[in-house]
Amino acid sequence: MNISYRTDKNIIYIAIEGRIDASNSSLAEEQIFAIRKECEGKHTVIDADNLDYISSAGLRVILKIKKEEPKLAIINVAPEVYDVFDMTGFTDMVTIEKAYRRMSVEGCEFIAKGANGAVYRYDDETILKTYYAKDALPEIQQERESARKAFVLGINTAIPYGIVRVGDGYGTVTELLNAVNVTKLLCDDPINIEKPVDYYVDLLKSIHATQAEEGDFPDMRETALEWADFVAEYIPEEQGKKLRAMIEALPKQNTLLHGDYHTNNIMIQNGEPLLIDLDTLCVGHPIFELGSMYNAFLGFSALDHNVIKEFMGYDRDTAKRFWKMSLKKYLGTEDEDICRNVEEKAMIIGYTRLLRRAIRRPNEKDSAAMVVHCKEMLAKLLEKTDNLYF
Repeated sequence: MNISYRTDKNIIYIAIEGRIDASNSSLAEEQIFAIRKECEGKHTVIDADNLDYISSAGLRVILKIKKEEPKLAIINVAPEVYDVFDMTGFTDMVTIEKAYRRMSVEGCEFIAKGANGAVYRYDDETILKTYYAKDALPEIQQERESARKAFVLGINTAIPYGIVRVGDGYGTVTELLNAVNVTKLLCDDPINIEKPVDYYVDLLKSIHATQAEEGDFPDMRETALEWADFVAEYIPEEQGKKLRAMIEALPKQNTLLHGDYHTNNIMIQNGEPLLIDLDTLCVGHPIFELGSMYNAFLGFSALDHNVIKEFMGYDRDTAKRFWKMSLKKYLGTEDEDICRNVEEKAMIIGYTRLLRRAIRRPNEKDSAAMVVHCKEMLAKLLEKTDNLYF
């Protein structure tokens, strides 16, 4: 038997490895209560990921903890250990969660990476998303709930149906039979991109035609105002005031937005586009979505054109063509002046976010140069733009 622990905010995770039986239950009790005393005031969660066996003597230790800790939970319980808890009635007294199935990405086809995780094709029927954060369960639960709400609203979403362990972290599995993302379509044929543009924009329009319930998703307007307040400390005062006023003038609305709408996140299955990676779902004016899209295709790679190749797999020229064609189809016009006007509004949102990001990540490659570039672009754009409507 080995007992270790870690803390996260107000929780102690006590990991038990091996067996707890009559020969070591007293020692287990002593060590566990010593940990709880050292971390007094925190809630206890027993991590049974490596617990192979527990006898009646071990169950009595759990009972003693339960008397002192009404919110006690036991997680990652193997099926055979769970059966012991279940047969003895512990599942009626204590929150006990079975262990998640273990999967590996070794040998899997890499599909894409995003802000919170990476996506792989596990087999012909299954997509596996892994999360960077080791304790990603709250993120996963939030994403699954967002996906459920979007699905109920009529959005073509691929809903994760299971949580798994991947290495020492977590992942989710989604059934997507022989699906490919729009990125792969562009990489396979970067010349003929009309059909990928159709997939991409048709799904985007259906998202923006959807009204969410009040309070179901974060308000992107409030987030953008926080960006503006942050960057106001780094740009001339008049620019900062104008930037905030333009964002503030946008109406508060419950139009559904994806929040990270790029080609990695659109899967095509049987000729139908499906939305994945739903942890960024939010509501607000569509200009916020377009600002995020501009960054994905052009903003992030403004200084280093290889960035788009590393992130998406296709080059900047393809990204630029795709963005321009998508914007025209989304706006329903071939008028270059109209498209440029909306693009510049999107760029204001995009460069505000990029400036904040570059300031907050001073050690990243080209961050200092990106700060200068964003300031220059915002100065030019704010001088000739009076509102963010379209």
